[in-house]
Amino acid sequence: MAKLYSLLCFLAFSISYAQPPVMKLSQGGYEPVEVSIPATGNDKLIELTKSWALERERRDPDRGKRSDITEVTDNSITVSGYRRNAFFYRNLGETFEHRIDYSIKLIFKENSYTLAFTVTQIYTDSDVAVKSGLADYFTPDGTLKEGYTALDTSLNKTVNEMVQSHYNFIINHR
Repeated sequence: MAKLYSLLCFLAFSISYAQPPVMKLSQGGYEPVEVSIPATGNDKLIELTKSWALERERRDPDRGKRSDITEVTDNSITVSGYRRNAFFYRNLGETFEHRIDYSIKLIFKENSYTLAFTVTQIYTDSDVAVKSGLADYFTPDGTLKEGYTALDTSLNKTVNEMVQSHYNFIINHR
């Protein structure tokens, strides 16, 4: 029984350890994260990332806006796209939904990759570009300004779903 319990603990730890780190929004945006993966060739990881972007586009089309694959090198790739319902906030009892253009820069190594997520443009729910950036929702000390309740949690949820989706795609198709 003790061996079975030890094996179960080991498997649970391995599975939980093998997940990408949780990304958290700050005044400066998102810090790049390092994600551990089993050894896989860079060319395979780049092809898988291209396939992931196309698969996301096929499963969850965002008003006909396509993903862009750019800056492809021997060990890196950038995926840019559009995400509807990316985040919302509540102010004085009213809910405001926003969409974003984003960029994901991936740099691959032998057993890991670095992922940098950047919000490049914010749009209102009627697709009008907002002149402010993420930093404008924060006070100088790094806390959310009053009136932007749930902005960070909703955007963190969206970003972490995309990061997890990429990770799962790589692990399942490598």
